[in-house]
Amino acid sequence: MTTDLTTAGAATPYVSLANHGPGDFRAGSADGVLVADEDAGPALRLAPPGQLAVGSDEARYGSVRYRCGTLESPLIATAHPFDVAIPSWIATTPPGTWLELELRAALPGGGRTAWYTMARWASETSTLRRGSVDGQGDAHARVATDTLELRGEAAPSTAIQYRLTLCTTDLAASPSVCRVRVMTSDSTREPRGLPLPTERAAWGTEIAVPSVSQRVADDRARGWCSPTATSMVLGRWGHQVSVPVAAAATYDHTYAGTGNWAFNTAWAGTYGLDAFVTRLGSLVQVEQLVEAGVPVIVSLAFGEGELSGAPIAASDGHLIVIRGFDAAGDVIVNDPAGASDAEVRRVYRRDELERSWLSGSGGAAYLIHPPGHRIPTDRFGSW
Repeated sequence: MTTDLTTAGAATPYVSLANHGPGDFRAGSADGVLVADEDAGPALRLAPPGQLAVGSDEARYGSVRYRCGTLESPLIATAHPFDVAIPSWIATTPPGTWLELELRAALPGGGRTAWYTMARWASETSTLRRGSVDGQGDAHARVATDTLELRGEAAPSTAIQYRLTLCTTDLAASPSVCRVRVMTSDSTREPRGLPLPTERAAWGTEIAVPSVSQRVADDRARGWCSPTATSMVLGRWGHQVSVPVAAAATYDHTYAGTGNWAFNTAWAGTYGLDAFVTRLGSLVQVEQLVEAGVPVIVSLAFGEGELSGAPIAASDGHLIVIRGFDAAGDVIVNDPAGASDAEVRRVYRRDELERSWLSGSGGAAYLIHPPGHRIPTDRFGSW
């Protein structure tokens, strides 16, 4: 039986998730892009070449000439005021193509912030070195790799907008985008989370998720927790990917690492899965997903002695897979920092893990599952 969280009247939501697909793209302002039918379903792609702008912008994309088109979404009212936003996308980028995604927020009185670039992304790097964009900040906001953080007059805001730019160097090829999500939340609420009651329906449930250690024979592997966690969940859904391949596929050439949250879910999406970054406010929400057979990747931070039984003493940012709950409600995880595959599966104390997760990342999570996989209705804006 799935927990009905509508009974949790004391829990006030603070997360909103805009979930846009082809129908929503048609409502945007398009210049050189259109929604077209593809083998995998309708998606946003470039219009015929004669409708495309010709570009050459070495500062943005290097010394390549390209053609591009843009889609600007309508201003999206959020269910709750926010001061942080994280976008996600599901896209296909054949060689020679890429996308750029920008965000801006509404200001009080009807104005808007500047546009901030959240990603320049391609699934392979023969044409573009995928990356976030450093050095973006003004009186209204700053970009912290994958997260837009509002400040000053802009915080909090009640509406968000995205802009997609699709680019190609090959007129026979186009990127295609079938989904854009923008998660917004109130950062002042994130460490406290949601006071939700559990019905213990998921206690004693464990999902079969491959156990994979990030500690492969590579000096860089100490920073590969995120792609290793993502690869484990891909394995849950029938896609076996080695850790080095996962790390290469998620590498952010600006951040110089594999921990860009949106790059991990975008990579998972190239396997035909639905994948996005969100925030949850309670392990009770994770219980609902586990009960539905969906493992959840969460981001933690903890000091020495704050996470009993962890294979590392402390971390200012570490990702693990929650795969179940034991009979007492403690959390069964795959921790990629285990010294070997056999040492990855662990059980962490519920209170310690929830505190490390909510205080460490504000409840950040990757949700990855096949399209159409049945998951419970969420009343708190996370999915």
